[in-house]
Amino acid sequence: MKALILAAGRGRRLWPYTRQTPKCLLTIEPQVSILQRQISLLSAAGVDRIVVVAGFGFEQVRASTAGDSHVRVMYNPFYAVADNLISLWAARAEMDDDLLIVNGDNVFHPDMLTYLLQPVASNCQLLVQRKPRYDDDDMKVTIRAGSLQAIGKELPAECIDAASVGLLGFRGAGVGQLHEILEEAVQVEGAMSSYYLDGIQRLAQGGISIQCVDSEQVPWADIDTPQDLAKVREQLDRFGSHGSLTQPSAAPRLA
Repeated sequence: MKALILAAGRGRRLWPYTRQTPKCLLTIEPQVSILQRQISLLSAAGVDRIVVVAGFGFEQVRASTAGDSHVRVMYNPFYAVADNLISLWAARAEMDDDLLIVNGDNVFHPDMLTYLLQPVASNCQLLVQRKPRYDDDDMKVTIRAGSLQAIGKELPAECIDAASVGLLGFRGAGVGQLHEILEEAVQVEGAMSSYYLDGIQRLAQGGISIQCVDSEQVPWADIDTPQDLAKVREQLDRFGSHGSLTQPSAAPRLA
């Protein structure tokens, strides 16, 4: 299995931390960056090939993974003018096997991956989590019979069932379906400022079943601001060791 880590953005809201350092290389524990933690967890879960899509600080990202033969860093030349739909599209040639998609600013507990790697009926899976309150930055989802109906930051409150965790899985035919929909999505006006989850919405609208897997209350966090970074550093014990991975005894629960 392959993983695509989308880490091309600069992370301007994390200024001054990202003045010279790409967001994915910010350390969350001594000598361990967000990216290094992700690579360690993915490797422990059995992912044997990892592609990091980088942009700002490309050479720094590449140097940080030097010597790791199963990690490749590719360059997204549009990183300064585009959002992450283009990062995923730029990696379309890597969509030749079952794959996971990981946001490059996501810090998650090792158990999170076990929910995504458990077999479910659909070739496309989206990890979600229910929250007592949803923030403006949350990528909210509407779910019907376990499948994604709508996804976006601006969903009406009455339509919100959960939030996307920022981890997705595609297997078998789902990989080809993702590739196809990306080619369509980048041709739409405004594609440069679109999120890749807009493409996932297109899959759902096209009748492709995207099963929403409930990650229950396994800890995770997106690091978008200095406050997010400080909170994760202070509460790192909640997120578990990056050198271990446990397997849940039960099958994943559909949302």
